[in-house]
Amino acid sequence: MPWIEAQKYCREHHKDLASVRNMEENQMVQNLVPFGPFIWIGLFRDPWRWSDGSDSSFTNWNPLVPLELDGSSDTCVAADFSADGRWETLDCNAKSAFICYTGELSITYSL
Repeated sequence: MPWIEAQKYCREHHKDLASVRNMEENQMVQNLVPFGPFIWIGLFRDPWRWSDGSDSSFTNWNPLVPLELDGSSDTCVAADFSADGRWETLDCNAKSAFICYTGELSITYSL
């Protein structure tokens, strides 16, 4: 589903989309995903911030992909598990699977 719908689902049924604050958490997310490539996480452009309001200086950007999307003001972040879980920007309206946070990371897939 689109990012905003994934966020709404996570907030209604769990806590929020997953925030990834360090390499260990990034690896945990990667271990939960049996397929890919793109899985929504809770980072979005406003400027870059986590949907749960938390702060983190950790980043895991794919160096081969630009951070800006041409002509899109709605920019969200997905982890690309075909690229070792590196983060990439996608239009927030794109449909993707997503990961919710429940106190422990739990995975939820869109259909």
